[in-house]
Amino acid sequence: MSYIFYRFQSVLFFLLFFPSFVQGKLEKSQSNTLILLFHGLGNRAASFNTMKKKLEQAFPTASVVALASTEGTKSISASIEEQTVINFEELSAKVKDLEQQSMILIGHSQGGLRAYSFLKKYRHLNIKGLVALATPWEGVPGARVDVEMISHHLTVPVLNDLRKLSLDLGYAETDLENKLILNVQVNQAVCLCPGAKDLIEGSAFLSEVKQSLPNVPVPILAIGGGQADFSALLTKRKRHRFKALNDMYTFFVVGKKHLNQYHDMQIPLYSQHALNMLPKSKYNFKRILIKDAFHSTHVLEVPVPKYKAMLEHPSVLHAVIQFAKIIVK
Repeated sequence: MSYIFYRFQSVLFFLLFFPSFVQGKLEKSQSNTLILLFHGLGNRAASFNTMKKKLEQAFPTASVVALASTEGTKSISASIEEQTVINFEELSAKVKDLEQQSMILIGHSQGGLRAYSFLKKYRHLNIKGLVALATPWEGVPGARVDVEMISHHLTVPVLNDLRKLSLDLGYAETDLENKLILNVQVNQAVCLCPGAKDLIEGSAFLSEVKQSLPNVPVPILAIGGGQADFSALLTKRKRHRFKALNDMYTFFVVGKKHLNQYHDMQIPLYSQHALNMLPKSKYNFKRILIKDAFHSTHVLEVPVPKYKAMLEHPSVLHAVIQFAKIIVK
């Protein structure tokens, strides 16, 4: 015990009297660090603006790059593997000496799978870790929902909830009902395209992920959102519970009766956490649930409250930075 105490005193003395040396070591490790950000389906690099700023503040000498070569329709029209190649070509043009860099990959939604594909395809790169934010490792069950299905589930209690919520949000009474049906129509069209097809349960891409994920050597942090309550869209909470609407929507998003009913308004938690792919004891695959985090900045075109979207949520930002600090050390 005395030896351990002595060693602790020595380390403490070194930190106190040679802080510039310690800071220099940290800055040197950061300066050789590249943090890559992969946006989601149909999204843009700018979706990472808040997180990029926070990462740059936390790691002032590191390089933070939000990849932009697969923005918008490119993330829909190209398969995830094709997008991976496009991202690599963009990165190679922007950053010199890639093989000399220590990399941390951060991907949101489809971008998490693209980051994983990048990790596997470019094994020669020095990739130290991956953060998967609301990533559908097991697919997106909501892709199966079509207009006929939703029409069947728009019962009187559900319609009453939708219309009340629409009025509470300041819209016309039937606005959300119309937005919901339009959203389903758009999703059905998108799911015919390669980038979205890869996200459908049981796709060839996800089947390969299921086989390879248990053997990935680098640490992965899977952060899932769990905001499944429509009343959370209201700036002032109402007494109304919107139970019928919440139950119907959960059935659409989760896709089947599942013990874990958490979701983030787009992807079930079991998919975000790969619960059916990996045991909870998997040492290098860590899971975090942020219960009040929405998948994105809008639900049925309704803006979510400030700082509640996955890429802006303070708890998510903190978890990402802490993970990156461990990797950088």
